[in-house]
Amino acid sequence: MKGKSSNIPGNNRSVIRMLSREFGKYNKKRNRILMAAVALCIVTLTMVFGIAFGKVQAEYMRAVRMAGTSASACIAGASREQYEEVRSLSYVKRVGRSVSVGEAVAEEGTTFRVQVLDKSAWEEIVKPAYTDISGHYPVKEQEIMLPVKSLKAMGIQSPREGMELKFTVHVGLFQTETEEFSLSGWYTDHMEGEPRGIGYISEEKYRRWGYDIRRESDLVICQSDSMDWQEAEQRLYEDVKGSSGLKVTVRNPFAYDAVGQLAGGYSMAVLGAFVIFGGMFFLIYNIMGISMAGDIRQMGLINTIGATRKQIRRIYYGQIQRALQSGILAGTALSAVVLKAAVPEILGRQYLSRFGGAGEVRFFRWSILIAAVVFAGLITSGISACVIYRVVNASCVESIGYTDVKSKRKKDSGKVHSIKNHKRRSADRELCVMARQNLTRYRGRFFAAVFSIFLGMAAFLSSVVITDGSDYVHVIEQCPDFLIAGEFSRWGQQEGYGNEYKTRDPGEDMMETKGSSFCLLYGNDYDEFSPVSDEAREKLLSIDGVKQETSYVMEGAYMFSTVSRKGIRPFITDYNENVQVKEGIGYDEEYSMVESANEDVLQILGREEIKELREYAENHHLPVDMDSLENGTGVMLLHDHMLSPEQEKAAEESVGEPVYFTAMWSKEQLVSFHQMTPDERDAAAEARDADRKRSEEFSLCGYMDNREEGFPAIQQSWHGSEGMVYYLISEEGFAKLPTEKKTLYMELDVEDAKEPEVKREIQNIILEENQRRAELPGTAEDEEGEAGIFMIGRSDLLAEAENYIRGNRTILGSISAVLLFAGLTNYFNVMVTGMISRRKEFEVMESIGMTKRQKRRLVAMEGLYYCLIVTALTVTAGSVILRLICIYMERRLSYFTFHYPIGWLAVMAGALAAICLAVPELLCGRLEK
Repeated sequence: MKGKSSNIPGNNRSVIRMLSREFGKYNKKRNRILMAAVALCIVTLTMVFGIAFGKVQAEYMRAVRMAGTSASACIAGASREQYEEVRSLSYVKRVGRSVSVGEAVAEEGTTFRVQVLDKSAWEEIVKPAYTDISGHYPVKEQEIMLPVKSLKAMGIQSPREGMELKFTVHVGLFQTETEEFSLSGWYTDHMEGEPRGIGYISEEKYRRWGYDIRRESDLVICQSDSMDWQEAEQRLYEDVKGSSGLKVTVRNPFAYDAVGQLAGGYSMAVLGAFVIFGGMFFLIYNIMGISMAGDIRQMGLINTIGATRKQIRRIYYGQIQRALQSGILAGTALSAVVLKAAVPEILGRQYLSRFGGAGEVRFFRWSILIAAVVFAGLITSGISACVIYRVVNASCVESIGYTDVKSKRKKDSGKVHSIKNHKRRSADRELCVMARQNLTRYRGRFFAAVFSIFLGMAAFLSSVVITDGSDYVHVIEQCPDFLIAGEFSRWGQQEGYGNEYKTRDPGEDMMETKGSSFCLLYGNDYDEFSPVSDEAREKLLSIDGVKQETSYVMEGAYMFSTVSRKGIRPFITDYNENVQVKEGIGYDEEYSMVESANEDVLQILGREEIKELREYAENHHLPVDMDSLENGTGVMLLHDHMLSPEQEKAAEESVGEPVYFTAMWSKEQLVSFHQMTPDERDAAAEARDADRKRSEEFSLCGYMDNREEGFPAIQQSWHGSEGMVYYLISEEGFAKLPTEKKTLYMELDVEDAKEPEVKREIQNIILEENQRRAELPGTAEDEEGEAGIFMIGRSDLLAEAENYIRGNRTILGSISAVLLFAGLTNYFNVMVTGMISRRKEFEVMESIGMTKRQKRRLVAMEGLYYCLIVTALTVTAGSVILRLICIYMERRLSYFTFHYPIGWLAVMAGALAAICLAVPELLCGRLEK
């Protein structure tokens, strides 16, 4: 047993430095590999996590700029007390107050929305969504801040602070103010669904008009990034007192969706981080672990001449630290060059080009670099400490004779093994046996190497599967070849509705707008109007190349609905059961039957769609009457997550309530109405109920939320976010309505080879149809002709998103490329370090007759064993991992598409085999020198 007193202290530091340098020279090949591994570890971690964080930041900025806010939740009409409650919630990061004041009209007719925000809402929630901000948010009473597009619409190309602007502001429904404002600032927005823009006024001005943002306002909220919209909505309803009378609207945080697009979610991202860290750990551990036996023997020799533990540490750490420092410097420099110069330059022209550019996206982060350096340093120092521990806790003889081979003691059975039973092997077979024995002799080293190489391959293939499966192209591929629908009326477009489909993110519903059917039917609100006429429909379906059997035509109608007060109760937030209701029909909820103020959509469902809804209802135990819907005696009311939990309970009681529908006036009646004098119109309006055709009575089958998880992917016509009512009806039920079927919109499936010709023909048909409609007489004084139709083509969407797709692939491909390089380098290091550490062993084998050619073949066979085992492990266990990733991603991303990476697996196996054959040829000659 060796004690502290057995070592003789020495104070010659120059000797220690000399010994450290000499040992470094002796191990220079290993130390160079170690230096390269440290550099690669730093570059890999910095690039993978830097690019990943940059990708998430870019997606976050893109989503925020499109939405015009970073808020992901809103509580409408909240009080001061509720604001304080929300501020105190642990899962709420930021909260601000916002009020939509109304609409402002400039002298030349330009209109925009007017809002007022408190300081938190502007600085922390809304301001990050804008670019090129000049000036400041309004503070004084007569200050206003406007978007650049509104200023350009007013003819102001070069705005300046303090310039006077005059507007007529409609405050709410009944108050109108004419004010002269001073321009305090301007900004560029990227909201595709808000062509008019938003102007901001000060809180002081809002108070002067008789309102107080602190007394009642909408609360715009940013919840925790790891909390999805369902959990956040549920907790807000539970935690905010009096929320039963409020409307809480929540969506996924933009960062949550950004992480989901990259890795499927935070849990998968954390798991991926652990895998990458594990791969980098083994990258360095394999080099140090394989050469550990030689290091221990070297330090054991120093121990025999009386070096102290402290001196052994200094000698050993001296040579390791030089390699570590060189690796850190190289890794830092390379990471900085690639992530600060190359990557932003490549992506700056491609990514976020439509949303203000990617100038604010950072891929290089000092925090990630420092963490990578610390990680590499800790691993190297920790493994070095294991060597020192072995040396100082073993005798000199044990250290010098250390081989890292764990022998198994077996009891001697007393039997003498007969040489006769030994079969003579050929030279090639003997080499195979020796190669297998060499691997299993160092079992710990062998299993660590196999596991680390498998980990690298699995990480790369997983990255390929996620990158390929979540490619933005798959989003667009789910869109129809061509979508044909009716445009909003001229008035609706002037109000800013219906234009967002032209540049809509393909991941969203193409038919969802901020407007409702009212914006489509304004000036076209007569019974004969069809968004797509029968003539245009027949022409489109008869185009050579259109597959009629797989194309989709949505049919339905626009009618006024009349529902019992109990049936419409879920939409009434201040419902009071004790109120005495009037008999009859009216627009107010005081009547026993409530008629809709605007036309509602009735969409006809086919058998398969009703079947899907039935299965969904049964699986989720929904309180709906699917039998009545199917047999035509009932209608289903579909909503876009408009009901609170309290309202959902009221919806359960609405099943079976009466509802009937009334047709719109004919075009002749509507034209005649607009030609009347005001007095005549009043009289005609009173008598119109008797003139309109009324359906028989249906039963309300219940309410369905199309945002609930698992809701069938049935197509929907125009639907918006402004409280629109949307009815579903069967073919049998629609036959009972006093109106004809209308074509609400069409999805055309075409032959790939004929797609260009079909597109040109569709454009010609649309041009002719819109010219014909423009020549029709209008039904309203401010509307000329009839609303036209438009087309969305999948090829156009691909061309529009080309830069974004290219940038997206570059980012995700970069992560995969780094992981591929790290995995192959790890295997290369295992091969090279193994040969360097066995120089003496090879010399002994050559002295007993092994030729140089046999030595190369032996090393190549050992490598091939690694290759075969790792490939087999990847094909079996790796395939299971990839399948689990696929299941996870499909739950997180509806457009995720799984393709087994057989090609990349073959490339990896081929690369491993090439390394097996190349390393012996490259190193054997050098080791013999």
